[in-house]
Amino acid sequence: MEINEIYQGDTIELVKQLDSSSIDLIVCDGPYGVTTNEWDKVSSIQDYNLNLIKNFSRVLKPGGALYLFGKDDCIDFIDYRPYLTLNRKIIWYQPSRLAQGRLNYTNNYDLICYFSKGKAKTFNLDDIRVPQLVELEHRLRCEKVPSVTNGQYGKTKFNEDGKNPGDVWGDIKQLTYKSKELISRELLNTIQKPAKLIERIVKANSNEGDLVLDPFSGVGTTFAVCKNLKRNFIGFELNPDYVVITKERIEKMS
Repeated sequence: MEINEIYQGDTIELVKQLDSSSIDLIVCDGPYGVTTNEWDKVSSIQDYNLNLIKNFSRVLKPGGALYLFGKDDCIDFIDYRPYLTLNRKIIWYQPSRLAQGRLNYTNNYDLICYFSKGKAKTFNLDDIRVPQLVELEHRLRCEKVPSVTNGQYGKTKFNEDGKNPGDVWGDIKQLTYKSKELISRELLNTIQKPAKLIERIVKANSNEGDLVLDPFSGVGTTFAVCKNLKRNFIGFELNPDYVVITKERIEKMS
């Protein structure tokens, strides 16, 4: 397959055409198994995701990373350990979602599972730092507490460039009908993710010139981010209309 191209077809079949150990990073925002959309209908999201993980493990380079989007149960009760290492479950927190629950608590987050093939070879913390939320004076005072200075985190210091974003991301908001980057209303909250969200992932686990795979490319947000950040890209998308949208979107960036 040629790089910096999007291919129309089924991901499970297309990924078989990729060379082993050829991909640096996979950004996988595929089916969640929770909506009535035809593309989201899977009999078991856990079995589906395990099959994806098996296939992705083959094409990832040693140390390569996978970010798998889903709901809170997307990898429950499956053994992914023979294939990839789960580094962190990231909560993408959305407090502004409508409180629709009447018999249970409303779901206000998506899960992003951060895997790597062995130990991650790339994690560019300085590229993804976020503003400190505590006053410098308070932070410096905390650093002098004996349990901190004598503990395993004694070397941790206040960084003026910002802090690690942690595993709860509430600073990146989901798209709304008023978002300038939203391509179509039908894509809201199902197909199209904010560019800032994808940017954080791409910056964290890839470098310029690396190859990023988006196996459910949608309308090409990952492709657009990669182009801006000088990463190479391969995308798969089942819907031919979205392939056209992506190609037009990328051409406008040239």
